[in-house]
Amino acid sequence: MSLLPRILRPAALLLLTAAVLRADALDEWTWRSPEAKGSFKGENYNGLAYAAGTLVIAAGNGRVLVRQDAAGVWLRPETGTQRPLYGVATANQVFYAVGARGTVITSKGGETWVARNSTVTEPIFALTYTDSTFAGVGAAGTVVTSGRSGQWSSQASSTRESLFGVAYFDQKFIAVGAAGTIAKSDNASLWLARPSGVTTDLRAVATDGRRFVVVGDEGVVLTSLDGDRWTRRNPGTTRALFGVTFARGMFVAVGEEGAILTSPDGERWTARKSGVAHLLKAVALAKDTLWVVGDNGAILESGTLGR
Repeated sequence: MSLLPRILRPAALLLLTAAVLRADALDEWTWRSPEAKGSFKGENYNGLAYAAGTLVIAAGNGRVLVRQDAAGVWLRPETGTQRPLYGVATANQVFYAVGARGTVITSKGGETWVARNSTVTEPIFALTYTDSTFAGVGAAGTVVTSGRSGQWSSQASSTRESLFGVAYFDQKFIAVGAAGTIAKSDNASLWLARPSGVTTDLRAVATDGRRFVVVGDEGVVLTSLDGDRWTRRNPGTTRALFGVTFARGMFVAVGEEGAILTSPDGERWTARKSGVAHLLKAVALAKDTLWVVGDNGAILESGTLGR
């Protein structure tokens, strides 16, 4: 009898154990908000980003929450604005938050914030970063960009529909928005409309470096390898999905009524147990755990993920 099956059994058992631990981590969410879980009276949290041991969360009251790994407590630094903040991104250990009336504020480390001139007055909902360019998208087809100089400028887009999400890989920007809008650009300056095949609002887009995954209202999920041709997928829910990211080999989407879904490829989706009924808006990886934020004070942290 061959010894090969006996040799492979321990390795297979280790792989199975790792898979179980990973799955459990995605069903074990801890309430991390400074506000009480059951009150449903907390602040609305709209976006988050993590870099160099610091987590920054953007809030609807113009404030940010900052949590440093070493301290493990929430800080509430002054931002210099009372306008709602809708999104936050990071590059080179600098955080960029965007919001109402073209608000752009930046911080190195998350504690001291400086206002920047975006050159627009429309709300900016989301932004993404390449090796040399920030691109932000917002209401009425707004697109703004900033290069290494730090100066922002407005760009013409292919739509007057509001744009809620943007992502980049392989020299392609993809922006998504209201009424099924998808726009594509090679340089964030010239945008072309692409057919999505849906008319529902599209809320967010993420990439794994191979494909784009878009999520939106009524449980809409779309995938594309090139940004031109889009395929609708079945996530097993009709709840609106507001945020999506790719981390540790999986896409993670969040949305209405505490919805959290995961997928290895954007096609096959698994529902997770969040333990809350809040509207969840955004998700990001912070070191070895996922963090999710949403309305009425919702801030959740997953169990520790495998590498």
